[in-house]
Amino acid sequence: MSAASKALLLLSCTFLGLICGTLYLYSSYSPQLAARLNYTATDSSQIALLGTIGIAVSGPVAGRLVDSHGYTMSLFLGGLCTVLGYYGLKIQYDHQYSSVTSSASLIFMIGCGSTLMNSACLKCCAISFPSIRGVATSLPLALYGLSALFYSVIGSVFYPGDTSSFLGFLAFSAAIIFIICTPRIIMADREHRVRRNRVAAAAATANSEFELTAIPNIEQRSSTDQHFKHSQQKQIGGVDLLKSREFWLIFIVTGALASMGQMYIYSVGYMVKALALHNHNLVAEIPAHLDVDSHSSLESLVQQRQSLQVGLLSIANCVGRIASGILGDVFSQTFHKPRSMLLFLPALGLTLAQTMGLRFEEYSDLSSLSLLVGFFYGFTFCIMPIIVGDAFGMDNFSLNWGFVGLAPILPSFYFTKLFGKTYDSNSSISEVTGTSVCVLGKKCYSSVFHITIWVTAFSVVVVTLINVRKRRRDKAIDRI
Repeated sequence: MSAASKALLLLSCTFLGLICGTLYLYSSYSPQLAARLNYTATDSSQIALLGTIGIAVSGPVAGRLVDSHGYTMSLFLGGLCTVLGYYGLKIQYDHQYSSVTSSASLIFMIGCGSTLMNSACLKCCAISFPSIRGVATSLPLALYGLSALFYSVIGSVFYPGDTSSFLGFLAFSAAIIFIICTPRIIMADREHRVRRNRVAAAAATANSEFELTAIPNIEQRSSTDQHFKHSQQKQIGGVDLLKSREFWLIFIVTGALASMGQMYIYSVGYMVKALALHNHNLVAEIPAHLDVDSHSSLESLVQQRQSLQVGLLSIANCVGRIASGILGDVFSQTFHKPRSMLLFLPALGLTLAQTMGLRFEEYSDLSSLSLLVGFFYGFTFCIMPIIVGDAFGMDNFSLNWGFVGLAPILPSFYFTKLFGKTYDSNSSISEVTGTSVCVLGKKCYSSVFHITIWVTAFSVVVVTLINVRKRRRDKAIDRI
């Protein structure tokens, strides 16, 4: 494969990441969707949760599909789910068809589509660029994280207050990017299939020749046995994966850290609204007597603030993913240290974020919190796949990562639902619009952060166990 061909492949995978990450836009339009369809904050949180579940439960399916059948089928299914999901949301919004089940199903489709495309792109990059695996996989994951900024900027500039047109643009642009980027990845799929067949044939020939040749001395046998042990140790999958203690430790950390990021990403729109209505400086920009027109102006202003937080989350998410890939390669290849040591950064960083979420009372403080959560959430989701590959090998990489990706489902379900219920319990019905609003500032949701801070603190302990076990295992191997 020529350098130009490799560059085109990397660009194709990278820009597909742009439509894989559109689910993170949900916070920028969820309050408006909820108002249009008469949903509560709890309803909106449950809809967001179905997107997260879609991302997670489709992981093993997408992994098996990619590992067994290549990238093409997974790509097409993912693109179809994403485009139809956004188009369906637009139709529902336009016709004011209020159905939490329908909205949740469409968001679930978008989540599944995201994982199906992302799994194909991730393994394609990992296989195509083995010497810079961390950096190569970080690029599509970076645009995955940057997606929310890209689309929120377009939404605020070209579709301010027009949620219907924005949802239509999401469906149309996803289709165009998919059509442009997939041909090169499909070509790579064919090339990788040919290469795998050649390697398998060569390995079969080598094994036949090896069986006919006696090992000349004990030193060669020892060297061969040691190489065999190392290769066998790294290639783990299926039932053996579920028996591995290391898998469960990685699973726990992924679930704890990812669920904290997801809860914030899907709930920050309501945090903005709560602090905005409670913040005297922001309310001062609107006439004191909130009639229908002035309330509409306030809603428009709040929506702009929501888009800003989504944009900051997206930028930080992107930077965190790139930083993760670069640091992972530097740690592994330059300093010969395990990438798992880098897990201390997001564990400690998200612990700090929970403390900030508990204390901040002004809207202006949310920007630093969004940057922090976005960075360490992106860092987590970029370093974890590479750690899974390092620990269990590349033969079953997509499937193994798919199983690890299931980790956030239960904690995300619990904390996202808890946030919605807490917010609703502190809300009252507005006399102007007849909808539920909370004007208590951080008291609308702060009790949730009293719990999440313990979750992230626990993740620090588990990360420590992962690295202690890794060090002991490496020493044991060295003594063989």
